[in-house]
Amino acid sequence: MFIAILYFAAAGAAAVGGAGAAGVLYDRGRQHAATSSREQDSRNLARLLQAEISLAQLRREAAEMGVDPDQVEAGYFALRDGSISLDEALTMLRGSR
Repeated sequence: MFIAILYFAAAGAAAVGGAGAAGVLYDRGRQHAATSSREQDSRNLARLLQAEISLAQLRREAAEMGVDPDQVEAGYFALRDGSISLDEALTMLRGSR
């Protein structure tokens, strides 16, 4: 993203000297910003998919141990969001057995 900012700054400086050069540099800055945004979106999607895979595995393991997978999932999200502590989650799960 830092490179895109440099392209925009160069486009501003070139605007004083030549509109054609400023237009090319401005377009290049927009292209680089779009590429950076796509790369960040790809990384975020990969993290999300990995979390979903882990959640599916967690549900499977809970079912194998005789614990309600829906309650495990709810505890997972509550822990992740910080709305309950680990001890509270354990107490909740012990009550579901």
